[in-house]
Amino acid sequence: MINVQELVPAFRQADAQAYIQTFPFDILPYQSVFPLLYQPDLRWSGIEAEFGAKVMADVVAFNSRAPRKGRNLPTKISGDIPKIEIARDKMETDFNTLRSLENAVRLLPDGPTKKQAMQRILDWHYEDQTFAVDGVNARLEWIAKQIASKGKYSLTLINNEAGVQTKIDVDFGIPADQLVNAAKDWSAADADPIADIRTRKKAAKAKNRVLQYMTMEEDTFENFAANEKVQKFCATYVVNALNLQQLPDLDTVNLALKRQKLPIIKIWESAMVQEGKDGSQTQITGWEEGNVTFHELPTLGNTQYTTSADEYVNAGVAQKTKSGIVLLKTWGEEDPITVITKAVAYATPVLNNSKNIHILKTKLAA
Repeated sequence: MINVQELVPAFRQADAQAYIQTFPFDILPYQSVFPLLYQPDLRWSGIEAEFGAKVMADVVAFNSRAPRKGRNLPTKISGDIPKIEIARDKMETDFNTLRSLENAVRLLPDGPTKKQAMQRILDWHYEDQTFAVDGVNARLEWIAKQIASKGKYSLTLINNEAGVQTKIDVDFGIPADQLVNAAKDWSAADADPIADIRTRKKAAKAKNRVLQYMTMEEDTFENFAANEKVQKFCATYVVNALNLQQLPDLDTVNLALKRQKLPIIKIWESAMVQEGKDGSQTQITGWEEGNVTFHELPTLGNTQYTTSADEYVNAGVAQKTKSGIVLLKTWGEEDPITVITKAVAYATPVLNNSKNIHILKTKLAA
């Protein structure tokens, strides 16, 4: 291991930090559905708080001490915060590209083309940082979507091929009677999605819960909106009277749902790439197809994280930068000439209030 500046003299830690801080990263949905929560150690834990009916104060005598009520504590659902890592190398062939760009900048006249070549040189130096940060966030997005759509997730040799080599299961314990099938597949002509939603609302109400939201993917929403009963449910009186129907959009659907005091719809749409050891790439969404998650709050939990061991170590020659909860390291190797950029985060999305969440499976086996 050698200092990256021995291979790339123009590399500067301050420039690397500025590049990563000003880069316009896409905001992935998990970052708002599972906002960050710092943990001082390597343990995560779920919270089972009560957000339904309010705890009443007591009527007491004057000059008396106020009665103390209980505080919601972490449940027994807990585990170790995992380490998420990704790295990418710049090899000899990449160095040849850099030399060509540097020669072009020396020869080009001032103007937009020269500026573009200079930007490409800057990107060459620091772009692997953004790739690595995106990689960490993509894995957190995948975990969050698995949790949100199934209440659990598993790491296997298929979805985590280059990682841990044993199957890992994390289950947040949504009650079995709240993981249910729709009466009919929502793509069926005789399906009644509104009736399915009313059934979930009643089931939650029986446990003193009020479901405010239902989260789904866009494909599931399209099946929902294409349903004849849904279209009639959303139609105005005049349109209904004239027997005219149209495909309602999200705003129209949510207005109709709100009028009937039913949960409104939130669409979670994103994709990530799963790369195998052989270099093959497959685009995946992470969401369990057809599942609809009913919940009380806009958020489903938090992304619990702690400081990585690397942040406490000052030894070594690697240049370190930081992007949010992600630590980045860059260093060089001589044989073959290589610049390595690695990102690491100790973090995991955690589902809270799992006992109050309902999941409806709308894509049923034929």
